[in-house]
Amino acid sequence: MPKRKLLQIRTSREDCTTATLYMTTVAVWQLFVFVFPIVETVARMFGKVSFFYSYPNAGGLGFILEPRRAQHLSISKRTKQQIRLDWHRFSVNVGGIGREGYRHPPSIEMNRPHVDIPSRRLKHWPWRRRFVKQD
Repeated sequence: MPKRKLLQIRTSREDCTTATLYMTTVAVWQLFVFVFPIVETVARMFGKVSFFYSYPNAGGLGFILEPRRAQHLSISKRTKQQIRLDWHRFSVNVGGIGREGYRHPPSIEMNRPHVDIPSRRLKHWPWRRRFVKQD
């Protein structure tokens, strides 16, 4: 992707984005640009690449580590191999804990930092996690 197009994407404010979120996203993106040479060097040592990503509809942003060997795959297959460090809005169940160890409705909307590692079955950790019953 040409640098000009990337700059246009990163500096365009979408309709669903508040001014505060827009400024935060641009500031964090610039921080990522500043540390990118170090982050990318370390990521490459582990066979990964790094990306900055924004979630305008969910009101957040994140960082993605993806295996270099997955770059040629479709988006859905790439996503399953990524490690995501995110901060955005999502729904979390806060009801009782069921037999399977997960919380049930009702739910609340939260805007929190979290980790997604699909290969380890982690989604929105630590906010959505399985509770193991202690004997």
